[in-house]
Amino acid sequence: MEWTGLNELREKYLSFFEGKGHLRLDSFPLVPHNDNSLLLINSGMAPMKKWFLGQEEPPCHRVTTCQKCIRTPDIERVGITARHGTFFEMLGNFSFQDYFKEEVIPWAWEFLTQTLEIPAEKLYISVYLEDDEAYDIWTKKVGIPEDHMVRFGKEDNFWEHGSGPCGPCSEIYFDRGPEYGCGKPDCRVGCDCDRYMEVWNLVFSQFDSDGNGHYERLAKPNIDTGMGLERLACVMQGVGNLFEVDTVHNILNHVERITGKTYGQDHMTDVSIRVITDHIRSTVFMVSDGILPSNEGRGYVLRRLLRRAARHGRMLGVKRPFLSELCDTVIRENGSAYPELVEHSDYIKKTISAEEERFSRTIDAGLSILNNLVEDVIKKAQEGKKRILSGMDAFKLNDTFGFPLDLTKEIAAEKGIEVDEEGFRSELQKQRETARADRMSRDISGWTADLFSDVQAQPTEFLGYEKLAAEAKVVALSDGEELVDAIATDDGPKAGVLVVLDRTPFYAESGGQVADTGCITTASGAHLSVSACKKTSKGYFVHTCTLEEGMVQTGEAVIATVDEKRRHAIMRNHTSAHLLQKALREVLGAHVHQAGSYEDDERVRFDFTHFNAVTPQELQQVEKIVNEKIFEALPVTVKEMPIKEAKELGAMALFGEKYGDIVRVVDINGWSTEFCGGTHVSNTAQLGCFKILSESSVAAGIRRIEGTTGYGVLRLLDEKNEMLNQVAGTLKVSNIHDLPQRAATVSAELKNVQKELDDLKAQIANAKVDGLFEDAQEVEGIKIFTLYLTGTANDAVRGMCDKARDKVPASVTAIIGECDGKISLAVAVGKEAQAKGLAAGKLVKQIAAIAGGNGGGKPDFAMAGIKEPSKIDDALNAVPELVRAALNA
Repeated sequence: MEWTGLNELREKYLSFFEGKGHLRLDSFPLVPHNDNSLLLINSGMAPMKKWFLGQEEPPCHRVTTCQKCIRTPDIERVGITARHGTFFEMLGNFSFQDYFKEEVIPWAWEFLTQTLEIPAEKLYISVYLEDDEAYDIWTKKVGIPEDHMVRFGKEDNFWEHGSGPCGPCSEIYFDRGPEYGCGKPDCRVGCDCDRYMEVWNLVFSQFDSDGNGHYERLAKPNIDTGMGLERLACVMQGVGNLFEVDTVHNILNHVERITGKTYGQDHMTDVSIRVITDHIRSTVFMVSDGILPSNEGRGYVLRRLLRRAARHGRMLGVKRPFLSELCDTVIRENGSAYPELVEHSDYIKKTISAEEERFSRTIDAGLSILNNLVEDVIKKAQEGKKRILSGMDAFKLNDTFGFPLDLTKEIAAEKGIEVDEEGFRSELQKQRETARADRMSRDISGWTADLFSDVQAQPTEFLGYEKLAAEAKVVALSDGEELVDAIATDDGPKAGVLVVLDRTPFYAESGGQVADTGCITTASGAHLSVSACKKTSKGYFVHTCTLEEGMVQTGEAVIATVDEKRRHAIMRNHTSAHLLQKALREVLGAHVHQAGSYEDDERVRFDFTHFNAVTPQELQQVEKIVNEKIFEALPVTVKEMPIKEAKELGAMALFGEKYGDIVRVVDINGWSTEFCGGTHVSNTAQLGCFKILSESSVAAGIRRIEGTTGYGVLRLLDEKNEMLNQVAGTLKVSNIHDLPQRAATVSAELKNVQKELDDLKAQIANAKVDGLFEDAQEVEGIKIFTLYLTGTANDAVRGMCDKARDKVPASVTAIIGECDGKISLAVAVGKEAQAKGLAAGKLVKQIAAIAGGNGGGKPDFAMAGIKEPSKIDDALNAVPELVRAALNA
């Protein structure tokens, strides 16, 4: 067998199965589509579950893919061994009720032994204990000798997950040779040693399980196979683990160059190099598919991986952000198979760089705090207490310094300390419940899957691109609880009526665009007002209605009419989102990509990737470009075309979105070209005008612009004018054009009043300083002055400290001031006190920590913020003892 690179192996596999009548599909994104059961795609078959279950018709009944996957259960093990990794590619060939064992088993053998020329004697086969059918095909048809066959039980060779399709599987193993073995005379396939490597798993999905041990044979079984590309590369390249495979090893070599370390010389160094190598692969692919660092869900996984890699870089002596440098190597090694990496390269690097820089600003302080907490736990353990870091401390590290819980656990575990995870999670409970409620509100309603899953009809035909009113027929009805044949008004209007039509002009909520509203009427006089419309996975448009009067029944002919004025307003705002994205890319750069959008009849909300606040000048320029394109009256055309042709036109796609072979493209005179299924105006002049309402931050690396068009701009002008008139009345100005001069006059008067107030406060503060000297405590010759003031700004507090320090050189002054909801601690140390080893910078940290704060500064003066007002007295009362401890240190 011949050494073969990973990229060549991928192509050989996909080409082989194309030759067997399979449709080659691109890898699905790592973000599951319409599947809340998975956080990230973790297997080749995961994106195709609906095809296996018969819920959707596949594009072909024979499919082959190389699927990018992320698995995260063992993140803390990655690096410690060379076996574990978070990112991998899964080769697979699939049959959806087409071929079965008779075909797939010989094909697998043909690919391994003829295409790749792996010696037959190196391969071993396992089958399910009771699967005589597969055993006979292997031995009688393929010709595998019985001493290369193994039978295993359910635990090893039967695939099932609860109820549903399941079945036996057959695994193919490669014998790596006795040098990888355990040396035992009975060493064989199934041994825990490294000699026999599982390469390929063929799953024969031939039963339907009820989850209680009862299996019915499927009339049309499926085939699901999976072979790890990196494992196959290990075999073909004669290497021991994935980190030695060519494409991965090239990334590892780049890590070596950056760190100045050599792999294979020291165990702990190797651990860190492996962590960085694996995690940068995962994160590059995750960011390319539109995942951004966050504290929830898949964004948390990304943040956890990036910060773990950054920490291991520091452990290798790299103090600067460096992960973005590795992106180029990851992209170069994988770009031929995944062109989206090349397309998104600038964005990927900026996202990873921004997250690493954000972490690097706090990691040193966070590590210092964590080390102190760990030392405290160790000291308490010597007194007989448990070696546990509190959940509150872990939460503060996460909240203040961005330390993911798992990173805190990993660092603590290195010292033999556990973390109170339950306490940590209780602190996050409210946040998680809020996020869960938000996800539920955005998810397509549960009834769409349950109530209409048994409806036997063609998917609803959408007419709304061309028509706003159409004749249709009622396919299904529901009262919100179950399917019914008819619904009538009794004592009044009936809300929550769900109607499925065979054809409809109503746009179903999708892609950020809200659903149409309007009405459905019947010849018999029934009238339903439509308030929402959603599309089920089977393609049914479900109209949420209130039956105002009359009776409606299944099979009845109706007239469906969209609210025309509202639809046109939505179309204006949706088209403005396309203009806005293009203008943002021109002004801010090509790294700008849509990260979410919302369009209704009043506004457009556009989320985009950018790492700084957009300046007023940039916003003005963006708005100017959009309005120029509106005033140029550019034609807006919509076409359906093959996806390859659309990409050649330069059409922009959403990050992580999986598109079919035919896509809908919205083109604004060649200036803006995007994939889009929404509704749009036919000419930009129909927008009238565009106005930006606000710009804000949504999350790390995500900005949001809200804007409006058409009548929305007119409403905005009316509101602004009304506001100006109200302000003019308050300031007693008869003409709003005189407001600037009047405002300047009032501002000057207020400044004079404020100056007088500040002077009075300073006099009061000086009087209080004089009182300090009368109540001073003394510790080993050092005067201790403490004071808590409300309504006192930082400048006044600092002045008081300076005065006390200069007047009494052998003194320590600690003053806490509260003003406008902010609480600050100032500490000053006189020259004689400094000579005895006291330093304001150290003392301020110790005092502030008692009240949940932190800060620092120079030996003579330092400041800190205070977060827990209830502990202010505790903090000030502790000053004498802290001074005593510092003097005797």
